[in-house]
Amino acid sequence: MRYFGSKNLEKLMQVYPVDFQYESFSCGWGRKKSYFKAQALAEQKGLKALCLEDGFVRSLGLGKDGYPPLSLVVDETGIYFDALQSSDLENLILKDENVRDNLRAQHAIDQILKYGITKYNQKFQTIDLCKFDQKSTHILVIDQTFGDQSIKYAGATPDTFKSMLRQACIDHPDATIWVKTHPDVLAGKAQAHFTPEDFNHLNIRLLTEHYNPVELLQQMDEVYVVSSQLGFEALLCGKKVHCFGVPWYAGWGLTNDAHAPLDILNGRRNRQKSLQHLFACAYFHYARYVNPVTGQRCELEDILELLIPNIEVQKRLESRYIAYGFSPWKKRFIPDFLGFPKLDLKFQRYLKPRKSEHVLAWGKKARQLKDKQYNHITTVEDGFIRSVGLGAKLIRPCSLVFDDVGIYYDATQPSRLEQLLNQVELNAQQAQRATRLQQMLIDLNISKYNVGEFKRLTRPEHPRVLLVVGQVEDDMSIQLGGVGIKTNLALLKEVRTRNPDSYIIYKPHPDVQTGLRVGGIPAAEILRYADQVELDASILECFEIVDELHTITSLSGFEALIRGLKVYCYGLPFYAGWGLTQDLYQSERRNKKISLEKLIYITLVEYPIYNLEVTKKMRIPVVRPEDVITSIKQQLDQAVKVNSHKKSILSPLYNLLKKLG
Repeated sequence: MRYFGSKNLEKLMQVYPVDFQYESFSCGWGRKKSYFKAQALAEQKGLKALCLEDGFVRSLGLGKDGYPPLSLVVDETGIYFDALQSSDLENLILKDENVRDNLRAQHAIDQILKYGITKYNQKFQTIDLCKFDQKSTHILVIDQTFGDQSIKYAGATPDTFKSMLRQACIDHPDATIWVKTHPDVLAGKAQAHFTPEDFNHLNIRLLTEHYNPVELLQQMDEVYVVSSQLGFEALLCGKKVHCFGVPWYAGWGLTNDAHAPLDILNGRRNRQKSLQHLFACAYFHYARYVNPVTGQRCELEDILELLIPNIEVQKRLESRYIAYGFSPWKKRFIPDFLGFPKLDLKFQRYLKPRKSEHVLAWGKKARQLKDKQYNHITTVEDGFIRSVGLGAKLIRPCSLVFDDVGIYYDATQPSRLEQLLNQVELNAQQAQRATRLQQMLIDLNISKYNVGEFKRLTRPEHPRVLLVVGQVEDDMSIQLGGVGIKTNLALLKEVRTRNPDSYIIYKPHPDVQTGLRVGGIPAAEILRYADQVELDASILECFEIVDELHTITSLSGFEALIRGLKVYCYGLPFYAGWGLTQDLYQSERRNKKISLEKLIYITLVEYPIYNLEVTKKMRIPVVRPEDVITSIKQQLDQAVKVNSHKKSILSPLYNLLKKLG
């Protein structure tokens, strides 16, 4: 039997299971009433009392805005912000340092500083202090929410904040003293410690916008805190930190504790420790994490890998969009890809938006708005690793692209993808990730739609076998990426004319084959130019038996490049013109040769946005392509198991009926 302080705590404990030997325990939150009730219950029934709190890298948005925690601490001894007694974290820090942990910690710190990762990771405004103030010295004083438990248990009071501000002004008479307000105060959900009268000093300036704490701290010379976690983040940024309370990171020789009431520690923190050791203890061993994709326990690095693309996507998005002309079906999943804190998304199906508004529109509608001189259009389209099943059958996509320049299949104008391919240079880690991604796609047999039977094909006995890929003829990729040849029959004729002695296999597009879209060719007409038509096997199985792929603009050309095939382009798809394909036409904008690793990385990592429906409850909009590939593979494997189960049931029945018949 387990006892919990509240139903909310019980839900959290199901996600973050306790790894203790106790069959029964009670738990509560921080130093709130729930904890003291849990503690009293534990004493009454002889149970263990556990204390829960948010971890140090918590979520995208604020908890008060409904964002659940990605990390949690469960403390058996005390709680990290309560300096009046020991805690599991304090006991961890008192242990000997571990070289491997410290190296791992430094790598994680580097990632945190590079991407500005903090406790709450909503979109922040950028700040350049020099534009606001030309003084050479900048000092940051950090406010906290009134009544914050960590203040009392750090041996401080509300008056401590006023004393801290006065001391900062005394210590730095010629500097600018910046006062940072807590995000909950800015959101109108909490009260601050300072009043306007406290800022009656020429050198004091108040920060009232949502600035990234890491970016802000990096521009400061020194930082003054009572018990805020930002004090530790300031240490990560290499800043001198003055403590006026006793937070968990004080008393270890890393902070100036001249104004901190260290006597409340009763001599417990009597050893000097490194910053990397404190980080490893707090972020690796004390906090526990849950992966929103798998729902399983994970490590800090897994959370960082998920937060980074969410942070990067947020940076390039606007704060408000009008989603124009989307069908009810698309309206169901578009918000999942844009579920960021403070992003306002409004759907208008028929009422046209104002030209001053930032607008999202799908494919043709985006093009129509641009033709009418709308300047703030972001075109939305399916991504390149999409789903198990066709979009024409209303299968929800796992990836979308949001292109605010053009769109990848439109060769008549630049696109964000084209700009990235022209401008971005990969570092070694990115190139390695592209190689791993490529191998993952090959090993797991993943394509865009993942349709067709995975049946083994026999290669024709011919020295040169070509695959000609059909497309949807009224598709925008043909209309805007095709140059001279824009029909499947014209493509087939051209390939046969250029390759009279080759063995040609023609594969129609799945949407055309099922009768959902335009582009069908009568069977007799196909066989005038092709030696074989493949209807059932997946495109990936076709790749196994051919030497080359010939296409107008099909994405299958990109998938063939990934698998090492030679690709001939009779139009200008996004992957043509970079020195990787045999091209009938050229684009002046694509004037450099790139590596396959770069094409893969930019196309599959930088350009699209990936989302899995399972992450909605944890409010993480963006996942990695690797997560989507794994999810698609699981769906495919499940489908195979279901089909095998059906066959195992129906086959004996069929055989019996056959005998009886």
